[in-house]
Amino acid sequence: MTFPSVVTRALNERVLSLMDTSRPEGPAFLAAAAGTELAKATGFGPLEKLCKPLIVPAALAIALRDGARGEGAGRPGVGGLGPLATMLLSVTGAAYTTGDVILMLGGGHASRSKARLVSGAAAFGVGHLALGGLMLRSGLRFKPLQSAVHGVVAGAAGAILLSEDRANAPLAAYGGLLAALSALATSVDRRSGPAASVLAVAGPVFLLSDGLILVRRKAEGGTALARALDVGVIDTYATAALLLLTGTAAAARTAGRPA
Repeated sequence: MTFPSVVTRALNERVLSLMDTSRPEGPAFLAAAAGTELAKATGFGPLEKLCKPLIVPAALAIALRDGARGEGAGRPGVGGLGPLATMLLSVTGAAYTTGDVILMLGGGHASRSKARLVSGAAAFGVGHLALGGLMLRSGLRFKPLQSAVHGVVAGAAGAILLSEDRANAPLAAYGGLLAALSALATSVDRRSGPAASVLAVAGPVFLLSDGLILVRRKAEGGTALARALDVGVIDTYATAALLLLTGTAAAARTAGRPA
């Protein structure tokens, strides 16, 4: 089976696992993501405040439960997560959720406050560092092609941000960090196991989500375009967070198995 086929199969299994009602964290994740998308589409703030902070905790619960059972996306496995892997995943989940709350309470994706955006980026940066550290500990290594492509993307995004305002330097640095995480995630291969192969999709989807945020900031609030972009941001972000957490957990489990 080719690696793209492995990725496709792992993604299909992950989707099916979310609908398993015997594991409530899957339906909870779907409900939180759908509720947030509905809130963005309708402009109903209270629903967003209820649902958005639950997206990442639900995704984390899925990753940790997979780890406790030694499973991939619906597939029995061997062994579970160690305490350090569990801690790093939990730090990532807490950091991402903190970033969500910071941005949500400051106007969301359309926020014009640089201080708010930088604070949110800092929280997400902590999560990216923790997750990247676990990827490296689990045996993932940067590959030249992936690193080069992401380097170009990060450089272009950074140049655009800095050309708009030198005060965007922290956001440009955050973009570089996210690009590095995506480069590492897309360097995943068969050695990390089938369930970890979803990382090949997770990194680029997170980059797409943050790219949509930059586009959304330039759209006029309340328009159909703005609301469509808001929904797109949530859709891609929820997908990326789920795949990053579960994929990294799977890689950590594979690395911890006896040869």
